[in-house]
Amino acid sequence: MTKKPFYLQVICSLLVAIVILQSGCTSETTSDEEESVEPNTPVRKKVELVQKDEPSKDDSTKEDSLETEENTDDTEQAVDQEDETNQDKPKYTYPEPIRGIHVTAHSAGGSRLDPLMDMINTTDLNTMVIDVKEDYGNITYKMEEYDEFSEPFIKDPENLMEKLNDSNIYPIARLVVFKDTVLAENQPNLSYLTSDGQVWKNGRGEAFVNPFLPEVWEYNVEVAKSAAKLGFKEIQFDYVRFPEGFENKDDILQYDLGDYKDRKPSKLTQLEKEHKEEMKQFEATKTTLEAAYNNALNEYTVLTENQADGESDNESNEKETSEMKEAEKALDEAKEKLDEHSNNIPEKPVLTEKEKMVQLRVDAVTDFVEYAKKELDPLGVNVSVDIFGYTATIPEAPGIGQNFLKISEHVDVISSMIYPSHWGPGYFNIPQPDTEPYRLVKEYIKAEKEKLAQLEKPPISRPWIQDFTASWLGSGNYISYGKKQVEDQIRALHEQGVEEFLLWNASNKYSEGVDYTPLK
Repeated sequence: MTKKPFYLQVICSLLVAIVILQSGCTSETTSDEEESVEPNTPVRKKVELVQKDEPSKDDSTKEDSLETEENTDDTEQAVDQEDETNQDKPKYTYPEPIRGIHVTAHSAGGSRLDPLMDMINTTDLNTMVIDVKEDYGNITYKMEEYDEFSEPFIKDPENLMEKLNDSNIYPIARLVVFKDTVLAENQPNLSYLTSDGQVWKNGRGEAFVNPFLPEVWEYNVEVAKSAAKLGFKEIQFDYVRFPEGFENKDDILQYDLGDYKDRKPSKLTQLEKEHKEEMKQFEATKTTLEAAYNNALNEYTVLTENQADGESDNESNEKETSEMKEAEKALDEAKEKLDEHSNNIPEKPVLTEKEKMVQLRVDAVTDFVEYAKKELDPLGVNVSVDIFGYTATIPEAPGIGQNFLKISEHVDVISSMIYPSHWGPGYFNIPQPDTEPYRLVKEYIKAEKEKLAQLEKPPISRPWIQDFTASWLGSGNYISYGKKQVEDQIRALHEQGVEEFLLWNASNKYSEGVDYTPLK
């Protein structure tokens, strides 16, 4: 073998050294990720859990990534703990007892919100009743499902709810139900029509929709569900009734009775059930009286036959005559009682057409409340209804369809509107009720307590009280309302054991300096 020249040996040695050096450098710089990747396994990006209070995350990055891949449950727990760490806002708690104010959508969505919140935060108030569907029928925030009925006075409802939550203010969504000009004009078939086919309106130019129709129920409950999902803790239904004085208009207006057209009023069903029980008692009593009459007749017959067949001395004759008289008297009395009872058969209940319509209106209003409660229960919200105060003092309001007890059976809270200005002269023997707020509220609450005591599970009583001056009543019929008058109403409630209340002022201008817990 021929020996290579020296210079060629040197060149080969240098080339070998270079190859070795390159191979060593490549091995030392292989990344941890590449070493840990199995063949044919895609490279995953690392999951970095940022812990708020830790100064550095670099040392724990690889460990956190491996734990995430190996134990999903541990990762979810870590995320939950992180969320709690990052949650600076206090958890919402339900304030008790509820003491609140009405807030229009304009106020809630405008510059007046902050002053009203300051009022609540610096007093013993804790609640806002905010219009989410106002008196004209507008939904007061953007609701995609019913965009044509939305008037977004509240531009950012989520931000509103966040602000209320931060201040621990209990949010109630007020929803005006059957007074709805917007829906009535958009769909006249859901309203009442005049003889010329126009939507009927009251003296204030307001239209109502028809409580007999399920489409109206479903629409309002869908709005209520939307409010609940926004974060409102309670849904308060207002104008759950027919128009005032409807009993004088139902004959001349055209409207659909829906499923109630062929329905028997629940009142008639109840009366028929009671009549059936009365008939059972009547027949049982009649059987008893017939038996008594037959016994008396038998006794009288026996004595008559004995007297006719036998021969007796004078003393026996006198005795028999006396017994005959007593038997005859007993027979007459038994016959009289039987005849009197037989002539007083319980009358079968019958309702006139007018009475039937009254009861169907009551059914429609009550059924809506029951339906709404069942639909909203899964969302975990309370349900309340505003109701005319005078309905607690009568069996039921025939025109508007409100029955205080029947509505109260299906709600968590009943809010009677007991503004002193809304009672006629002489009610509760008070000549001018608006001038005596303490006495009016006291007398009303006594009547309401008696009414609610008839229920096995009565709702919470949370009345609406007056914080406005009813100057339209005319001189001598009203007084100016302010701090004293508001406190008088609250004191009357508290003395009767009612601690919850809501204040109404249509302009949201509430009296200053009021002590909202005057008995404490």
